[in-house]
Amino acid sequence: MKLKRLKTALLGGAFAAVTAGAAMAEAEIKLVFGVAGQPTWSFGKLLDEVIEPNLEKYSDGRIDLEVHQRGSLCSEAACIEQMGLGQIDMTSVSTGNIGAFGTTFDILNLPYLFKSQEEGDRILREWLSDELMARAAAEMDMHVLATVAFGGFRNVVNTEREVRVPNDLKGLKIRVTKSPTEFNLVKGWGAVPIPYAWASLYEGLQSGVVQGMYLQDVFVSAAKFYEVTSHVTKVEGSFSGRPILMRKDRYDALPDWAQDAIDKVAKDIQAQSFAYDQAWQKEAIAAMGDKIAIYTPNDEEMALWAAGAIDAWVAVKGAYDPALARRILEDQGQTDLIALLEDAGAL
Repeated sequence: MKLKRLKTALLGGAFAAVTAGAAMAEAEIKLVFGVAGQPTWSFGKLLDEVIEPNLEKYSDGRIDLEVHQRGSLCSEAACIEQMGLGQIDMTSVSTGNIGAFGTTFDILNLPYLFKSQEEGDRILREWLSDELMARAAAEMDMHVLATVAFGGFRNVVNTEREVRVPNDLKGLKIRVTKSPTEFNLVKGWGAVPIPYAWASLYEGLQSGVVQGMYLQDVFVSAAKFYEVTSHVTKVEGSFSGRPILMRKDRYDALPDWAQDAIDKVAKDIQAQSFAYDQAWQKEAIAAMGDKIAIYTPNDEEMALWAAGAIDAWVAVKGAYDPALARRILEDQGQTDLIALLEDAGAL
């Protein structure tokens, strides 16, 4: 009888231990990350290979990050709205699409702010991402984990002819987003800027409603626009950035250990994202192959593209902090551009 009671007690204790272990294994905090991008894009791979596994590691499994890509929960603008309503916890959007919610990131859309992708990544890592984090917290009530390069510079793509200098664009109808900077940039180069929906762009290029666009190579490749366009000019005008965001009060309400885990992941994002993005760009260009002609302007021609971009800075003056813009340009030794902007009253 005593032996039977002992076996029962041992079995009960074992069951209790297993149950307790299972409870401990369950995540204490669930965070939902909604994003419009694709898993094959650089940020999608970063989510799968760095952000999600490292957050689990740094939190000892106490944070469960539920990732939804491909726009399954929200488009870019809707992701910001849903985050504000508490329907999702984290997101990442382009600097172009976040402009409707605050001006903090507008400065990154200024043409020729960075003279190379490498310089943009360096300055973001060294100090600018932290500066934008502080400004977004004050202006937009958002906690920024990191701000990273995404997809390379925007280039001029068209269906009609080789374009070497801005004057070659004269009269061409170039699709632009709703960004005032982009609209005035394309107009300053001599083209006719046409705000046009992304979803209809392939057909618009086919029909001639628009004759080109201002777009990164990765998206020319991903959307197979090389099937309906003929020329790319590597003007490398506007840097493409991407902040990774949480609502500030959501982050502030987390326990210290959870904030610490998120902060560690933020450092990983800032350190590793550029390599992912460069690999994605190389894959995209390789996929286009010889399906589209690519022209790279020489130094004299690039000076004309930069000079033609001054109107865009002037047109959006007041939407960016000139002192911050000057600091970014000076950090890269962009004295010629600074002089042009000063003469135009943009700095």
